Amino acid sequence: MVKRRASKRSLPTTLLIGIAAASVLGLFLVGEGVMWFASDHGRVTVWRWLHLGDRAHAVRLIGKRIETGLENAGVPRSALESTVLEGEGPALRWRIRLPEGASPLRVNHEVTRAVESGGAEVLSGREDAGAKGTLVVTLLVGARSRPTHEVVIERAALRDEDAERPPGRLALVLFASTEHESLLVAACRRPETFAVLAAPAETGRQPVVRAAHEHKRELVLYMPMEPDNYPRNNPGPATLTVEMTDGRIEQGLRRELDRTAPVVAVANLMGQFATRDEKFMTAVYRELRQARLPFLHVNPAPRAVCKSLASRVGAAYDLPDLVIDGIAERGDPKKLDAAWKDAVTMAHERGDAIVLLRVTPNSAPWLDRAFAAKRLEGAELVALTDVIRRPGTAD
Repeated sequence: MVKRRASKRSLPTTLLIGIAAASVLGLFLVGEGVMWFASDHGRVTVWRWLHLGDRAHAVRLIGKRIETGLENAGVPRSALESTVLEGEGPALRWRIRLPEGASPLRVNHEVTRAVESGGAEVLSGREDAGAKGTLVVTLLVGARSRPTHEVVIERAALRDEDAERPPGRLALVLFASTEHESLLVAACRRPETFAVLAAPAETGRQPVVRAAHEHKRELVLYMPMEPDNYPRNNPGPATLTVEMTDGRIEQGLRRELDRTAPVVAVANLMGQFATRDEKFMTAVYRELRQARLPFLHVNPAPRAVCKSLASRVGAAYDLPDLVIDGIAERGDPKKLDAAWKDAVTMAHERGDAIVLLRVTPNSAPWLDRAFAAKRLEGAELVALTDVIRRPGTAD
């Protein structure tokens, strides 16, 4: 048998292909690195860890993140007073004066999230009682051991020192998986105030939508959006995907809004991949602006563009304060009680809270317990539209 000679050209060709692929990958990584280093987050991170860069510039960048947090908390610019500080500590003191009844905890929460998303952090925080019954929360903001801002949040005292704080407002939104939708339909007959989250059906109106409208429930459209690993991971019929044209995305959303109308908001069902795509979310926001509806972002994925994009394009955006999901599936009453207590506490401390709760064979009978006056601790169950950010409002 004649032996076939090995090709002398295969090795060099393979090597050249490998070199070319490595070069392309290297150029891509270099480009990504350059973009990251040029970003605000990258500059703050480099200043934080390598002590490279201008401190004044870092102060400006971190200040922008604090302003974003204040804006998200609904604090007007007129409430901010800035003072330059001397020495090696923070460069600026920002004093924010809140009216009586406002929630310093919410401002603290939004500022913390905003500065952390920009590569900085809240180095310390403390709460004190100020003069004449004011509440003072002081935050030290900066990067690692390098403080840049002292943020002092002051809430005015109640005019009547004996007056009680207004009760917290809790907007509850119930939802269920397809196999448990009959439980959600039954829950719609309850007397308490809550909204319902419903996904599109294969054809026409699904039972949950009919029940919600029949019992005068506020309805949120649970719009399926492309998740990671789609279509193997499929949120169901009517899924909006990134590869669709803007027109198809808007048309698909409009069709489901018409089928389920009236609705008070639109939430994302899955959508980890879609919510990272600016072009996709711009098309969604365009249709929501037309319909004058807010977007309720459920379980935001890392690197999602929804919140920052909403502020740029003028869409109304909000987040649930708590999602009671896995605990409801497992049905441990003690853990359900603890999660509900957290929800009620948030409502009291922040003034209002949006809570999503999955209805399951375990959580459906537990609702009697949750709605008891003792469990609500004075919190008031209110309509979702009373607390959710709406088009044309700052908060």
